[in-house]
Amino acid sequence: MKVKRNSRRASKTTGDIEVSKKNTTSYARLRKEIYEEWKKRWNYTTHFCRSACKIALAILNGWRKRARKGESKEKPVAKKLFMQLDPELYKFYGDKIRISVKPRQFIFIDLKFGEYQKRFIETWKEGKLKVGESTINEKKIVIPFKKEVDMSNPKDWIAIDVNESNVTAVSSNPHILRIDTKELRTIHTAYFNVVREIQKLSKEHPRIAERLMGKYSGRRRRKAMDACHKIANEVVKFAKEHNMGIVMEDLKFIRKCINRSRTLNRRLHSWNFRKLQFYVEYKAKMNGIPVVYVNPKKTSSLCPVCGGRLAANGHRLLKCEWGYVNDRDIITCLNLLRMRGVSVAPESLLMTAREERIMIKY
Repeated sequence: MKVKRNSRRASKTTGDIEVSKKNTTSYARLRKEIYEEWKKRWNYTTHFCRSACKIALAILNGWRKRARKGESKEKPVAKKLFMQLDPELYKFYGDKIRISVKPRQFIFIDLKFGEYQKRFIETWKEGKLKVGESTINEKKIVIPFKKEVDMSNPKDWIAIDVNESNVTAVSSNPHILRIDTKELRTIHTAYFNVVREIQKLSKEHPRIAERLMGKYSGRRRRKAMDACHKIANEVVKFAKEHNMGIVMEDLKFIRKCINRSRTLNRRLHSWNFRKLQFYVEYKAKMNGIPVVYVNPKKTSSLCPVCGGRLAANGHRLLKCEWGYVNDRDIITCLNLLRMRGVSVAPESLLMTAREERIMIKY
């Protein structure tokens, strides 16, 4: 379909129609500028024009933002071919979709899905879910489901600290959840060593190296995603059982702050901070659990009792100059709760709080 090819370069939306030179930033203005010319060139359903404009502006505005910071100089280019289909362009039947190509002309695509996706389809058939704007590329179709949930204030809040070796969650009453994630780190370390060995083959056997790289890189990605899903499920399950909202650190630009040793930098850059948070957020919202983000600045260096500076006091322990001692992950969570404005019970400030430990099986 020609519309798919036209979304490849953001500066030439829907063919050779120049956008970047006009400095267009408004969707309505862009659509008005190219709509008539678009209809003359192609006889596709006009909703494709609207979709192409949205994609082009998103890519172009993102590039402009990076260019102002000096992070990008090349022209903005979509790296993959894809289209977005709004509900007026397609109809979902559960096992297939119908896409409107031209007036009264359709194409049907059969869908392949697993047991996890099947649960959403069954819920959709019951009328509890709605479908949103779908995305289609050369290999797959992503169909989002929308659900109306009650995001009212929860009875309590739980703060989550994502670390390389564990995920720690602490509530304002004495509840502590600690999930061991060392196996996830092992996955990244093991496949890093495999990939490094494959790279040594690239000079003598480039085709074999390319095939093996795709195989093991994909396997590493799938295993890491599966582990993040399982961790997120445990966190959301715990929050739902105790009717808690979730507080997390805003780690959007954390990779720019990583500047340690070479080995530690490699480990931290491979760690799935944001992906894990994304899974926790969308699973929580699907269950009606509100999620908020707070600035993590100084959450691991200030005392949650008096606000004084903390110093190391043995393995994973921090101590305030006034004598308060606690686990560093628990201290971070307590500070996150306070930054959210949640009053913390005195029992939660002690290490004697009720703690649950979970070992995820990968």
